[in-house]
Amino acid sequence: CSVRGYFLCYTYPASFYFTAALTTIKLLIVQYPMHARLWTKSKAHIVCGIIWIWSLATPILLIVIDKDDVKFDFLQLSCFYGFSVEAWKIWRSVSAFFTSVLPNVVVMVTTTWLIVKAVRVTNRAGDKIKWQGLMTVITTAVVYCLTVLPVGLYYILGQFVRDPMLYVHFFRATHAIVNINVMANF
Repeated sequence: CSVRGYFLCYTYPASFYFTAALTTIKLLIVQYPMHARLWTKSKAHIVCGIIWIWSLATPILLIVIDKDDVKFDFLQLSCFYGFSVEAWKIWRSVSAFFTSVLPNVVVMVTTTWLIVKAVRVTNRAGDKIKWQGLMTVITTAVVYCLTVLPVGLYYILGQFVRDPMLYVHFFRATHAIVNINVMANF
């Protein structure tokens, strides 16, 4: 039970950060095409390693604040970290902001910037932008934001709303949507 509780707090943020990194790297490739040729696999591995290490921040916080707070929740029918210590009143919102809201903002900003840059480049070259590529970029960003943002909102606003029905159904819906998004990306 403890492994699952900590594992979710490690893998969810990592997947969110990887998607934000992917959209940022796409933008950098379009913005600096000559520098993109110099990027190597080892540099990509370094970026991935940094993301995996940064994703450890949440599980480490969980262990430092109260390592024995993982429990089976009968409402959610799964093992989760309880967030019952008073310190989580602030840290839970801060953690949710950095793990789901901030990557959403990065994805939205870099996707918009990428589209604007691509339109400028194609207009300068006298071509029309390929709608397939444009739709792929837009769909990826929109689906990502619509599936991840509710999870962040749940963890930020869930501290203030104590309605059990909202707690159970909104939690299950947000996590099911994220899981569907993860499966669709494979």
